[in-house]
Amino acid sequence: MQTMNSTPWLSTPLSEQMLQRGRQSIAGGDSSTMRVLPYHLPLVAARGQGSRVWDVDGNEYIDLNMAYGPLVLGHCPEPIIRAVTDQIRNRGSQLGFPTEITIRVAEKIKQLFPSMELMRFANSGTEADVSAARLSRAWTGRPKLIQFEGHYHGWSDTLFNRYHAPLEDLPAGPYGPAIPGTQGINGAPHENLVCRWNDVDALEQCLNDHRGQVAGVIMEPVMGNAGTIPPLPGYLEAVRALTKDHEALLIFDEVITGMRVAGGGAQELYDVQPDITVISKGLGGGYPVAAFGASKEIMQVVVDGKMFHGGVYSGNAVVMSAAEVVLDEILTHRTEFYDKLNRLGNELTRGASRILARAGIPHLTQHVGPMISIFLTDGKVDSLNNYREVRQHCDFAKYIRLQHLMQRSGVYFHPNQFEPLFLCVAHSSEDLGIVLERFEQAVAALRA
Repeated sequence: MQTMNSTPWLSTPLSEQMLQRGRQSIAGGDSSTMRVLPYHLPLVAARGQGSRVWDVDGNEYIDLNMAYGPLVLGHCPEPIIRAVTDQIRNRGSQLGFPTEITIRVAEKIKQLFPSMELMRFANSGTEADVSAARLSRAWTGRPKLIQFEGHYHGWSDTLFNRYHAPLEDLPAGPYGPAIPGTQGINGAPHENLVCRWNDVDALEQCLNDHRGQVAGVIMEPVMGNAGTIPPLPGYLEAVRALTKDHEALLIFDEVITGMRVAGGGAQELYDVQPDITVISKGLGGGYPVAAFGASKEIMQVVVDGKMFHGGVYSGNAVVMSAAEVVLDEILTHRTEFYDKLNRLGNELTRGASRILARAGIPHLTQHVGPMISIFLTDGKVDSLNNYREVRQHCDFAKYIRLQHLMQRSGVYFHPNQFEPLFLCVAHSSEDLGIVLERFEQAVAALRA
């Protein structure tokens, strides 16, 4: 077997065969394009446990992807397994009626997210984001939505802007019309405008140019779909003030940040309260669930039936049983939970940065707690504050080579530099010691 210094060089012939088989029945080999991009090395997962995953070839990986963020407790956490098994065996998976467990979960979410006085459950972040956009239009009676470059709010016609557009396709000014995210959506998203993020003046000009027409401003309060980019100091506060001045609703898409950067998400971390909140990934701990919520006054349009919301599986008992475990864990151990995640995030980013600096490889590490990006850049860069800067300054081909070296050494994170690394409470300092040892070897090979 080939080695990268002392680290085994993993071989995946069964994964390759399985993917070839999958392509005969599943378009592209999997039901998410992000899992089978052309530059992915073959990896078909067989099982996960804690901070590790094993492929069908029997190779073991330290997982720094955590299913794109949901696994805040790690793979196969025993409390979730017990709760889900008990629900299925003794109570049922989907009862078709209101249930107490759904009410309990909503009550516990409100303890973490006071801005969500009333909420509705959905099955995915895409569904919940669509409902949040619809709610803003129903409440205000206005047609337009403002989004931001590099932000992703699901793949619906309502919000699927081309969030990774080439720089030459972006408007010369501070904002422009949304660019359709894919073929087949008939020019949608209609009536949407897309601004540069972390730029107060850009948003102000967009709101002024469309005064009285903007229903809502939707954003990731920490950018997580063009790498990890925190808001600049004072930015969220300025956005909150502008939206109030223009009587537009502020929507925080906390699909990634909710229960990850803090128990109450980015709105707790930065002490800025939106009008509408969307949460998803961390809430289910690996089960498909989402929620959108707002004040009682705003959500009254749903209560009254003026805005329809439904879904056979929305709030089903299986995912509610998993969500309740996640919420109980956070509510019971909140301080130590996030102290550990923040400590691990600091260890990984500082260690990676030291290794890259010693190797003379231009880079920038940015993180908000356990949500991390290691940017390989084309020169010295002090900060990356929006999508355009990431696209302009980052070396995507070099990052893919680094990821391939790491994956072959038994550490997995996504090969697209836009995708953050995620840590969970199942990771340990010992795990990160192994990761950084292999990272140092990979960086040496990359430099060579």
